[in-house]
Amino acid sequence: MRSKDRLHELRRLASSKGQECEVLVEPPATRHLHAHLDDLLREVEQIRGWVQELESNTRLIRRLHSDPTYHNDKQLQEQLDALVTRSNALGSKALGALRQLEARGREAGGGLEARVVRLQYCATRRLTSDALHRHTHALQLLKDYQLSLLKDQINIANLAITDEECEQLLESNNVSLFVDNLRAETAEARLALREAEARRDELHRVEASLNTVRDLFTQLAHLVAAQQEHLDSVEYFASQATEHVECGGQELLKGTISRKRAKKEHLVMMTINRNMTKAFIVLTATYSQQNGLRALDQTRP
Repeated sequence: MRSKDRLHELRRLASSKGQECEVLVEPPATRHLHAHLDDLLREVEQIRGWVQELESNTRLIRRLHSDPTYHNDKQLQEQLDALVTRSNALGSKALGALRQLEARGREAGGGLEARVVRLQYCATRRLTSDALHRHTHALQLLKDYQLSLLKDQINIANLAITDEECEQLLESNNVSLFVDNLRAETAEARLALREAEARRDELHRVEASLNTVRDLFTQLAHLVAAQQEHLDSVEYFASQATEHVECGGQELLKGTISRKRAKKEHLVMMTINRNMTKAFIVLTATYSQQNGLRALDQTRP
């Protein structure tokens, strides 16, 4: 975000009040230079940190090599190999950063920034070169000692081995020609045995898990078979119900017709009964009237 230049406004306000003031404004070029120098110093500090770590690894390599149990201790040898690998990586990173710093010095031209970059580059390059020289010297001493030990073993074993074969043996880290490290081999065999036992136990667990899964699938198959039987029964009863529904429709139709017919017959019978009742009542009344008339006739003189 750009800021507004208020220098003229401040001077105008100061002159209007009868005061004089001087305002110092840092040029943009100076700020830009400071930012570049800060970046440069950060890069140089990073390179110096790598160089210091390289120096520390070199001292640790010498201390490990001076250990009397180094040639029989596999852990110390692996630790030293890891240190050498780490130191090589640090040297590669430091050299790459120095190349970038050199290119930056060439691109800077001939100003103040270029002089600072070249000065830092020369000082850092000297520190890195000394550290790499000491590291290489320590590795060369280690290699010479191993080569001397290997040649002594060759002379004792009365073997005929060329210098190239000696170099190959050193590169393969095989410096024990006739002296077998029984403890190391026993430890390796025990480690392999423990790994084999661990794999066997794991295989047993896998086998038990597979048996459990097989039993689950067997139970699932039985359940599926039983479910299939239930489905067959449901299908059978569903088909029977369908047939009964169809027959039921016909029976309902017949029942409806029979009910209507019975209702008609019932109405006819009720009508007949009603008429017969009326006729019976009429006949009874007529008969009673006749009997009454006869009785009256008999009572007359």
